[in-house]
This record gives sequence, structure tokens and C-alpha cells, in this order.
Amino acid sequence: MLREILIVEQREPSLRRRWFESDYFDLFTWQDLSGAFVKFQLCYDVERNERALVWSQSGGSYHDGVDHGDGGGGSGSGHGQSPIFVPDGRLDSGTVVPRFRREAADIPADVREFVLARIGEHLIESHSRKMTRGQVRRERWQQRQAAPERTKGN
Repeated sequence: MLREILIVEQREPSLRRRWFESDYFDLFTWQDLSGAFVKFQLCYDVERNERALVWSQSGGSYHDGVDHGDGGGGSGSGHGQSPIFVPDGRLDSGTVVPRFRREAADIPADVREFVLARIGEHLIESHSRKMTRGQVRRERWQQRQAAPERTKGN
């Protein structure tokens, strides 16, 4: 279950930063002084293959993975560097959404519902981007032949 970490460093006086954690999730939120959400990061699968859905009021949402800075060998591989977010495909909504609903049952409802609503928007946006492709890519053998033109009277 997600639980709130109550002692969180506050770096910006105009924002309240919050942190909720479980074995699977880390949820970081930023709210302005009126309580409006400004940004959140929902990190998931934090023990194995950490990824994150990031949303901000000014930039919308995107999905990232984490490069832990441990490199893959070779010089200049990044060994010992701080972890950073890197682009990482689509959100695993079939796992993340039901698990978040379950694990977020005890956090404040406004936080839980806001995050779930932004996840839903992100999924719709991602699907819409895929659907706006101008033309389906087909190999030559998959192409439809042009229909013969009809003459008047047929």
C-alpha cells in the first residue's frame, strides 16, 4: 500500500512537494499554495525496471524509463552518475492502473483521483497519436489495387 513520507525537503516556497511510496510505486506530487496540482511523477516497478509517467500543468504527460547511470561497460559509460529519466515507450496500463487503484486506496482521494484522471488522459492521447497516422504502412503485396473506373450507364 502507498503511504505518505511526511518529511520531504521543500525547495520552492510556492509549491508543496509530497512523496508517497510502496514496494512498487513512488508518487511525487507538487501542488501550489491553493492546493492545485502543478506536476507529478508516478514511478513504478521501482525495484526491477523503473519507469515513470510524468505530468505537468505546462507540458502535459509523457512516459519515461530510468537510466541508473551504472553504464554498460566501456569508458565514459556513466558509471556512478545520478539516475535520469530517458524516453521509454508506452505505459503498461494493464498492470499499473489496477495496481495503483489497489495500492492508493488509503492516500488522500484528491491525489488518487487526480493521478488516475491524468493516466486516463495520457492513454487517450497516446492512442489518438497512433490513430492520426495519415496512411497505413503496407508492403507492396498488401496494397489494394485501384478499382476500375466505371463508365456512365453501368
